[in-house]
Amino acid sequence: MNRKRIVWESILLGFPCVLLPVLLMGYLAWMLNLHSAQQRLESLAVVASGRASGTVNEAAGALKRIAGSHLVPCTPESIDEMRLLTINTFSVKSVGYVEEEVFACGSWGSMGQHVKPWREDFTTTDGVRVSIGVQPHIVHAKPMMALQYAAFNVLVDPEQFLQVPLEDNVHLAVGTAGGHLVSTSRPGVERFLSRVHTGSAKGLEEGYLYTLVHSGDWVAIAALSRQELLQGLIRMELLLLPIGGLIAGGLAVVLIRRTRQRLSPLAELRLAVRRRQFIVHYQPIMRLSDGRCIGAEALLRWRRRDGSLVSPDLFIPLAEKSGLILPITDQVFEQVMHDLGPLLVEDRSLHVSINLAAEDVSSGRFLSALERALDKSGVHPGQIWLEATERGFVAIESARAAMNRARALGYQAAIDDFGTGFSSLQHLQQLPLDILKIDKSFVDTLDPDTGAGSVTTHIIDMARSLGLQIVAEGIETQAQADYLRRQGVQFGQGWYFAKAMPAEAFKCFYQAHVPAVSPGEPISTAVV
Repeated sequence: MNRKRIVWESILLGFPCVLLPVLLMGYLAWMLNLHSAQQRLESLAVVASGRASGTVNEAAGALKRIAGSHLVPCTPESIDEMRLLTINTFSVKSVGYVEEEVFACGSWGSMGQHVKPWREDFTTTDGVRVSIGVQPHIVHAKPMMALQYAAFNVLVDPEQFLQVPLEDNVHLAVGTAGGHLVSTSRPGVERFLSRVHTGSAKGLEEGYLYTLVHSGDWVAIAALSRQELLQGLIRMELLLLPIGGLIAGGLAVVLIRRTRQRLSPLAELRLAVRRRQFIVHYQPIMRLSDGRCIGAEALLRWRRRDGSLVSPDLFIPLAEKSGLILPITDQVFEQVMHDLGPLLVEDRSLHVSINLAAEDVSSGRFLSALERALDKSGVHPGQIWLEATERGFVAIESARAAMNRARALGYQAAIDDFGTGFSSLQHLQQLPLDILKIDKSFVDTLDPDTGAGSVTTHIIDMARSLGLQIVAEGIETQAQADYLRRQGVQFGQGWYFAKAMPAEAFKCFYQAHVPAVSPGEPISTAVV
C-alpha cells in the first residue's frame, strides 16, 4: 500500500468534499433568491397589469354610458351629467365632447375651442380608441391617456396604473400589448416591452431580472436590477452557507475516517490478499546423520509493492484474528506448488510442509483447497507435511477429526513449537501425529555454557516413545547439531545450515546438497 498516495488522494478528494457543499449552498442560495425574486416580480406585475386593465375598463364603461345618454350634448343637463360622471368615477379625470375638431364642451363647461385631434395609438376590442401621452385640450398639464368613443372622450391619469404596493428596489412599467409605454415608476425597464411579441416573458438580461405579464390589452413589467438582486443573494447565502459548512464538515469527518481505515493495518492486509502480495521463502531442512538437504520449511513473507518485506510476526496475528489467514493459506498452497511442484515431482523423496492456522485445523476447510493445488501439480500427498502449532489443537476433538481425514488422504501431520504452548502429554497422545518439531527456545538451552538441556532431552525421549520423527528448529552451532544427532534427532534446521531463501536459491542449495534417496522420510515446510 502506498500510504503517501492514499494521503494525497484523500487531500485531493477533501477539496471537493469541502468546497462542493459550500458551492452547492451558494448555487442553491442563488436559485432560491432568483425564484423568490421572480415570484415577487410576477405578483407585482399581475397586480399592476390587472389594475391597468381594471382602470381602463372602468373609464371605458363610463365613456360609453355618457356617449349613450339620451341628453343632447353640451346642454346644461348634459354638462351636469359629465361633471357627475367625473366625480363618481375614480379613474376619470375629465370628460369632453369634440365635434369637427371643436372642443364644444366638457366637465369643465361649454368651450367652443378649436383643437387638434389626438393621435390614436390603438383601438380596443370593444371599439374604444386609445391615445397615449396626450396633452389635455383645456389646460397644460402632465401627459394623460385619452379614451374616445363616438364624439366623447375621457382622460385617465396613467400613474393610477402604478398605485400598487411597490418595494423601493422594484422597477415597474405598464404598457400596451402593442409595445407602447404608458407609465413607469423609474426609467430603465421599458426596453423589455419589446419582449411582448419576440422574447421570453421572464428572464435575466441586460442587468435586470424581469417578469412580463399580460392582462387584456395591457402589459405590466416588474424588474430588479442585478445589484439589487445580489443584495438579496447575500442575505440568502448568510442563511444557507452555515448549512453548507455543516455538510462539508460531515463529509470531512467521513473522509478522515475512511482514510484512517484505508491506512489501517487490516485494510492494508486486505489489499495485500486481494493483490496476492504474499511470497514464500524456503529454509532448508537437513538430515543430521549425513548433512544432506531433504526438504525445506516454507516461510511466508509479505512483499509490498515497493519491494519491502513485512515480517510474519507483524501480520499473521492480525490475519488470524480477522479471518484473512484462510485465503492467505490458499495462496500459500498455490505458491508452494508453483515454486517447488516440479522439483517435488522429480524427487519423490523430497517433502514440503505447510503450516495451518488454528481455524484451518478446527474446520478442516483447507483440505479441498490443498487437493486442488496438488491435482494441478502432480505432487503426492505423502510429500506434504501439514504443520500446526499447539494453539491449533485447542479444539481437540475437531482438530483430531481434521488431522485424521488428512492422514487418511496420505498427508503427514506435525506439531510445531512443541512445549511453548499448553499441550499436555495426554493431548499429544490423543492427536494423530507423525512428526514433532522442537522449538528453537529449547535448542538454545543446549549451549554448554547454560548448563541446561534436560527439558530438550525429555521432549526427545517423549517423542521417541510415541514413535514420532523429530525436527529441531533454530540450530546455530555445530555443537547443537552434534548433540541432537547423538540424542537420535533425525532432522534439523537453522542458520547454521542456511537461512530462508527464495525458491530459485533453494533449488540451487538443494542441488548442492542432494540427499541419498530415502523415501518416506518427511521434510517440513511451515507457513509463519
